[in-house]
Amino acid sequence: MSLESLDTSFSAIVDRLLSNLGPGLDTNTGSMARTLAESYAREMATFYVMLELAHRSGYVDTAEGDALDNVVAVLGIDRARAGRLTGEVEFSRNSPAPDDIGIPAGRLVTGLPSDSTPLPLFETLEDATLRRGETRVTVRVQQVQDDAKDAKKAPPVIDPGKLIVMPRPVLGIEAVTNRAPIRRTGEDETDESFRARARTALRDGEKGTLEAIASAVRQQGVQRVTVREPPDAPAGVVDVLVGDPDFSQDPSGVQRVWDAIRGSKAAGIQVRLQYARTIYFQVELQIEPADPDVDEAAFDRLRRELQQSLSRFAQGLPAGETVRRRKLEAVLYANPAVRHIDGLRVLTYVWGVDRDDPQKSALVLEAKSREYGPDRDWRLDNLETVAIDLEKKPPLISRLRPSIYRIDLVVSARRADPRTPEQIRQALRGAVEQYAARLAKEAQATNKPQAILWEDLQMTLKQQAEVEQLLSAVVTPDDGLAQVLAQSSGKQAALTLDQGTRMELGGAEMVGLG
Repeated sequence: MSLESLDTSFSAIVDRLLSNLGPGLDTNTGSMARTLAESYAREMATFYVMLELAHRSGYVDTAEGDALDNVVAVLGIDRARAGRLTGEVEFSRNSPAPDDIGIPAGRLVTGLPSDSTPLPLFETLEDATLRRGETRVTVRVQQVQDDAKDAKKAPPVIDPGKLIVMPRPVLGIEAVTNRAPIRRTGEDETDESFRARARTALRDGEKGTLEAIASAVRQQGVQRVTVREPPDAPAGVVDVLVGDPDFSQDPSGVQRVWDAIRGSKAAGIQVRLQYARTIYFQVELQIEPADPDVDEAAFDRLRRELQQSLSRFAQGLPAGETVRRRKLEAVLYANPAVRHIDGLRVLTYVWGVDRDDPQKSALVLEAKSREYGPDRDWRLDNLETVAIDLEKKPPLISRLRPSIYRIDLVVSARRADPRTPEQIRQALRGAVEQYAARLAKEAQATNKPQAILWEDLQMTLKQQAEVEQLLSAVVTPDDGLAQVLAQSSGKQAALTLDQGTRMELGGAEMVGLG
């Protein structure tokens, strides 16, 4: 019989001892035989408990308290003590997650350098999951254990929006930030969170790999770094490309990166550190809000949200990657408050000589456009990276006020139609919107305005609104000059609708009811 299946409780040990003594003995309470058996059973039960405790104390999943500290010590991590910075961060993506995305405990987060000193490292305290169809999840974090010297440099509070760097990115997660301040706690870390961090440290503890080098560089506040083995170089050579804007102009940051590389690379590996040339994108476009009645204050909030989204989009692009127009548009359309965008263009700037003061450098407009191909994407060289800087060259977003065509209809309805006049009017409104949406889509595809034709409109009303016949249609543009849609317009209609024009139902008169 194995120890796992053996009942080691006090009463079970007493029963087994008495049964093995044989028949004829007095086993009643107070008898000599039972007293001896109970004394022995008490010691054995205590021994079994101590043996089980010693066994459980040797494993990460079952050890507790000081025993867990001793087991995890071999991984080089310590339990977080009272006084450490703790709080919450939000992991997010622009579009809903196509499937569940796991975020393990112990995932590192940090921030951009402040006053030439990077913010402390933080790590998640628990396993988390960004559920399918969701865009964000909140996870508790705490400051990583540092030596006494570094710990004194940590600020008492980390302001919101400062923790935005993941040294080891999570596949499917596009951004991280702290929505609330990170403050110091007065409690030690629990066994559960300490155990979860230990499991992640065991998985991510490799050294000398390309990902380990990239992680070490990101811990210095670098957001964009690419580590690869160049195909045209001999074995043992690794290229490290830092893509943060103008990072090479920060001497202390360059030194921190070199120190991090030396501490993470394997012996004998030659590292070639390069810095990407920053191309500043200034995006210009017009936005039509989904709510046409939104006031200027609300539109200004929308403008700031879109500017932040564009900046995060640029931060996530690797160096040398072509900027796809469709992806940039998708970032804008991901905001539910955006109905339509128009006039999207990009001006590119690089550092050059200031025209007014040749002794100073300034951002100057590139003479040659980077647009190419039928999709009008923007091309970058291998050692170039994109920046959308909200201070140097913020996106210029203005409000698009689309032209509106008001159409007044006279239709004949079927005498047996059971709908009320208001129900028929609602059906006509939906049919007009569908007809206008089809014309706008065709105008976008062909880049040409589409004619408003009597026959096409009448067919749409018959199919969608189930009316008998279109008798009259009067279209009134923004200028107030109403035009009657002619039945014999053919393909030479004077009225056209482009992708930036909307059509809505004005009045609707119905005849033939009764």
